[in-house]
Amino acid sequence: MKARFFLSSLGGVFALALAFAPTSLAIARTNHAVIVGVTEYSELPKSNSLVGPRNDALLARDYLTKQAPVRFDPRHVIILADDVEGAKEPTLALILLTLDELSARVQNGDFVYLHFSGHGLQQPAEDPSTETDGYDEIFLPKDTGRWVDHSKHLPNALIDNKVGEALDKIRAKGAFVWVVFDACHSGTATRAAPAETVVERKIDPDAVGMPPGMLSSALRNKLLTGEVPIEVTSTTSAAKGGIVAFYAAQTNETTPEMPLPKETAEAQIYGLFTYTLFSKLTENPNVTYQQLAEAILQQYASINRTSTTPLFEGDLGTPVFGTMVGSFIPQWPLDVTDRSATIQAGLLHGLVPGSRLAILEKPSSKIEEAIGFFEVKSSANFSSRLALVPAPEQRPRTFPPIKEQTAKAARASRSVRSLRDIPPGSYVRLSEAAYDFTLKVARPAASKEFAHEVAIVNELLDSLAADKEASLHLEIVGPGKDADVRLAVFAEEGAMGSSLGAGSDPALWILSQSGEMSGEEGQRPPSITLQSDRSSIRDAVAQYLTRIYRATNLARISETSDYGVGELALAFTLRRKANGKEVEITTTNMPAGVPGDRVHVRARNNTSTAVDINILYLGSDFSITHIDAERLQPSAVLDKDLLEFTDTSYGRELIVAVFTEARPLTATLDLSFLAQEGLEKADTRGGMHGIQDMILGMGFASIRRGAEPIGKAAEGRPRGAVTLFPVRTVPQQP
Repeated sequence: MKARFFLSSLGGVFALALAFAPTSLAIARTNHAVIVGVTEYSELPKSNSLVGPRNDALLARDYLTKQAPVRFDPRHVIILADDVEGAKEPTLALILLTLDELSARVQNGDFVYLHFSGHGLQQPAEDPSTETDGYDEIFLPKDTGRWVDHSKHLPNALIDNKVGEALDKIRAKGAFVWVVFDACHSGTATRAAPAETVVERKIDPDAVGMPPGMLSSALRNKLLTGEVPIEVTSTTSAAKGGIVAFYAAQTNETTPEMPLPKETAEAQIYGLFTYTLFSKLTENPNVTYQQLAEAILQQYASINRTSTTPLFEGDLGTPVFGTMVGSFIPQWPLDVTDRSATIQAGLLHGLVPGSRLAILEKPSSKIEEAIGFFEVKSSANFSSRLALVPAPEQRPRTFPPIKEQTAKAARASRSVRSLRDIPPGSYVRLSEAAYDFTLKVARPAASKEFAHEVAIVNELLDSLAADKEASLHLEIVGPGKDADVRLAVFAEEGAMGSSLGAGSDPALWILSQSGEMSGEEGQRPPSITLQSDRSSIRDAVAQYLTRIYRATNLARISETSDYGVGELALAFTLRRKANGKEVEITTTNMPAGVPGDRVHVRARNNTSTAVDINILYLGSDFSITHIDAERLQPSAVLDKDLLEFTDTSYGRELIVAVFTEARPLTATLDLSFLAQEGLEKADTRGGMHGIQDMILGMGFASIRRGAEPIGKAAEGRPRGAVTLFPVRTVPQQP
């Protein structure tokens, strides 16, 4: 079903407008941190205990004191967490006391990082005049008690108003505050196919003794208004220090903790939001908060985590930690002995066993001057052990013959054959960025009621995975294992109750990475009837998985851009039908659109060469609609309406903007073949190099891995980039 009516021909363009804020120097300032991680709740049932917040606290501490571009003195990093040596208990009194003492210590120009990992919830507001819906958002310290009554609420809960007041006192001294909440406050979805190693940071109201139905009236309003989970400023704030707030989820969503990084022996249980934040920040610390938020959202999209949408607010254009570290290159000094080679970079830097690193004699060396190569053998969060490997095969380059021979001879004369050959002071640099395009699918759980149907689905999955002519690459895993897509077999009325329209026949449900399904209008996941013949069922399953395959693959390469700051500019705005008001759509916010609202685009090509522009729309059902493809000449400007929302479906959807450098005397690159109407025939291709190659390969659904060359190997190919702009569609309210 088409979710959108698209307006007339688009002369569209994508641009990655990554304008850095002016560099600010961290001179004569003190960096402070308060990190709260709550795993045990002494007054609540044991079933509400978590594991990840303790590890979140350790990860945050280790990054700030050992890896951050602006280091934090351990004496100024205060931990309130369970089972952490030297930490305070994360009780309400100690949390408030710590924040109060911090406000007394900070001075003008200081930087403050605050992190809260644990459970969140809502309760009736202590002061209804401060909340539009009459509810407070709360964070649960270790000593949170059970519900008393409507007037006394949850004892020892940290209320959002108190958080705002504490932060105001810190900011009043002129300190900049970055606060992170890795907690959720509610959730309306049903976990139809839960992952066995994933725990949602969601606490049910009945677990704290809250009366049934107490929160139901708040949830719908939160969904429509998009109000942030915890207010970080009070209603009377006049603070002069800046603030940025990162939230793991919207108020009506859950956020998980799980073993990370996935499928590694070193995996520990972390909050997905916390781990993703520090992973992206470690990969490139030279970013603004806006750019860091974009990287987090794009990572969520790439793993098909559609049930959780992080939120970000505040001074997002500011550089992270208030300073730029110059041009960032993913390279690290080598620590070499006769028997080992290690670096102080690891899993958080994106280095996993098998990653390839080039050996350089000095940090300023070019990648083609590499004197050898390492492969990562084992990794921890911030360290890796390396082993020498042969040089990878290189693609043909356009060197003049004599220059090529001279370069090869020079490299051979100093090539590394053993650890003893490595000159002192050498560095290693990431030599290739790789992408995995395999779609991992979890089988449906066993079912006594529908054992026959589950057996049919498993047979079809085995058939698809074994089919070498299939138009996508699948990895089938067991029920509950880590996966991009989860399958479940059940009757809808069994999962969602006997609501109007809920069917009694078993169906195969296609669920996201979280395994959740929602009964909200227009947001039910796709399903396939199992009453048809096996051939029809197989074709339907293949079609759905291929749609998801293409959509997630676009997200997996969306963090890559070959263009520099300001070379292209792009702005999307949501224009309200009701009043003509315009709301900016960025890569980090997600405005709600209702039927009749339109999306407007304004773009400019600031480069000296033409670029080919493709705009696609990814529906919540994984459909892909190609809007248009055009060539934008240097200095050309685009300014027009792009699309209009209809009432045919609702949910989280994406505008995908793709651009590639246009070569002279070539036709405009047209990505309409990515549209979901019909399946493309499999096509065997060689190695993928560059964004254009990878996108073209998706149309044939045949690629398993792609590589983005770095340095000289990237020369001679078109530049390109992909990024995502989220929108949320909701029904029109009466």
